[in-house]
Amino acid sequence: MTNIFSPVCRLTFGLSLTLVLVNHAVAEDVTQWRGTGHRGVYKETGLLKTWPGDGPPMLWKTSGIGAGYSSPTIVNGKIYFTGIKDAGGGKVEFMSCLDAAKGKILWQTEYGSPWVRQYPAARTTPTVSDGEVFAISGNGEVAKFNAETGALLWKVDAKKTFGGTNGSWGTAESPLVDDRAVYFTPGGSQTTMVALDRKNGRTLWKTKSLNDKASYVTPTPIRYNDVRQIIGATTNYVFGVNPANGDMAWSVNFAKILDAGRTIKRYDILVNSLVHRDGKLFLSNGYNHGSMMFQLNKNATKAEVLWTNQDLCSQHHGFVWLDDFIFGTSHGSRKWTCINAKTGKTVFSQRLNGVGQGQVIAADGMIYVYDSERGNVILVKPNPSSFDEVSRFPIRDGQQEHWCHPVIANSTLYLRHGDVALTYNLKQ
Repeated sequence: MTNIFSPVCRLTFGLSLTLVLVNHAVAEDVTQWRGTGHRGVYKETGLLKTWPGDGPPMLWKTSGIGAGYSSPTIVNGKIYFTGIKDAGGGKVEFMSCLDAAKGKILWQTEYGSPWVRQYPAARTTPTVSDGEVFAISGNGEVAKFNAETGALLWKVDAKKTFGGTNGSWGTAESPLVDDRAVYFTPGGSQTTMVALDRKNGRTLWKTKSLNDKASYVTPTPIRYNDVRQIIGATTNYVFGVNPANGDMAWSVNFAKILDAGRTIKRYDILVNSLVHRDGKLFLSNGYNHGSMMFQLNKNATKAEVLWTNQDLCSQHHGFVWLDDFIFGTSHGSRKWTCINAKTGKTVFSQRLNGVGQGQVIAADGMIYVYDSERGNVILVKPNPSSFDEVSRFPIRDGQQEHWCHPVIANSTLYLRHGDVALTYNLKQ
């Protein structure tokens, strides 16, 4: 097995990603939420630079994966989705495995208790690592499956075990996995983050408590100046943890800094994973709270705030950091926004006809926006000073909100709309 923090694997996570040359295009599997480093930037090349009026060719669509907002993961010719369904008078959360070539459902396994209050649907994106799949239910149960057969290997009610507390929308975290552990953020008064032995689910360590509710953030592994760290967040704090022993190296009350000097109600809505680059950590928070950039010191024991920006307020839709610019959509204002990553200054922020909030990813020099309000998938050139739309097409299959973060792997666009999985051919 491979340690995700080792020098030779700094850009991999869990299962090593394989580069394959096919028709001069680069293709790779996607093993986790928003790909490597949770950046939402995929390494694919040789993709279409414009689409027909009705969109790129659909490869297949499959219903029956259950209600969900979560993204798929794609590994070794198989696709993994989480969903919820009615069963025995109640609802259960389950994992589906599909054949990537034809969309046929290969197996489905129940594993937990879903969130059934506001916006009841599966939230967690599966993580695939060395022939095993991991997921977290909407009520905080961590589970492991055999990736080939779907057998449930173990399950831990981590939220209950560690006295965790969450906000109004349940648990939305996706599993961070390495060769030793599965990491989870229960929040609450007992601890903030825990490490579970990936072999059997037993507790390896738990951090001190920040006495704060869990957010909806998936932790991110980083290595900076040969220091390994896990970057996580609660409702009000961002922090760094030593993955070897659970020691909390630093923490910052980001909410207090973002909202300083403003009369604003704080919502427990931090969802986007922090993105790391060269010791810098970028955070964006919806509900008009804004964005900020941190700089770690040399030994990663402190994090200094470099700048804050109130124009980019990504709710749960993500953003992409391309070269010196960060692109995303903003909650409240519904504006397409670009900020300078070095200075934090807003380069462009404008409300556009036919473009509202949307999930944002990038691949092969282009940006993809899945508009959460109208269900359009939009292809955009990454121009810092304007919204340069190239093509768009609508998603009409399925129901529920258009909240899935699309994934690009093996020259294919993967997404889901509620109970329906959809794939499109992006190969030139």
